[in-house]
Amino acid sequence: MDWSKTKSIFIIVFLILDIFLMSLLVNKISESNPETLSQATFEDKLKADKITYPKTLTKDRIEEKYIVAKSRKFTDEDIKSLKNQEVNIINENTIHAALDEPYELEDDFSEEDLNDFLKTQLIGGDKYSFWQYNKDEQSIIYYQTFRGRQLFNNTNGKIILNVNNNNQIVSYRQSMLEDLNEFGENKLIIPSFEAMQALYTSQKISPGSVVKKPKLGYWTFLAEESQVLAPTWHFIIESGDKQEDLFINAVEGHIVEVTKPEKETLE
Repeated sequence: MDWSKTKSIFIIVFLILDIFLMSLLVNKISESNPETLSQATFEDKLKADKITYPKTLTKDRIEEKYIVAKSRKFTDEDIKSLKNQEVNIINENTIHAALDEPYELEDDFSEEDLNDFLKTQLIGGDKYSFWQYNKDEQSIIYYQTFRGRQLFNNTNGKIILNVNNNNQIVSYRQSMLEDLNEFGENKLIIPSFEAMQALYTSQKISPGSVVKKPKLGYWTFLAEESQVLAPTWHFIIESGDKQEDLFINAVEGHIVEVTKPEKETLE
């Protein structure tokens, strides 16, 4: 017997056996961790559909709490604190003010350009953050924040700056929430990657879309005398020349269905 040939055959057989056993091990690991397999499959689907998304999307769960708040009732003292404006209080909870002198805006103004105006001309203006500038409606919209996170589409914590044809702020409406506090126990929230997966599975993200970096904020799901707001993911989906705002409850994982009137305020 040619020992060298026999040895070579044994080596080849053992190599094949090792490869076979390794493949069994890999398959077993994949089967025991379907989440990893699911994520890989989902990412392949996104690639096939030419959907681009931020690679910084989180996959780890963190804990957050609901928050509670109530509408502020504006007073005569509030009116007195506002200078160089004609101020009216509507239904206790909303201020309507016309400026004595229009506030000039640059053609290419930025959010930062309005910070000083909000701080000096409005009550608690630094508690709001920019949402959008609607050129067709000639309005600039801000929503109130809690610890840096926006209260999405909240009519009770909103500023609308009205702009004239000369690119000047001439008036505004303001509502405000107060006594904002965390409420209840910590809740595990779904990471942004899973939130995007839920939107994709629900056919909210069409092929060729661009998913912008999501932001975590709050959405009112119980509006009584005091509001209860849930941690909520906000996604912006760009498809062609269209842009859509989508929201998903970060605790329960369901998509927030935006009504037509609500959608109009977001556009």
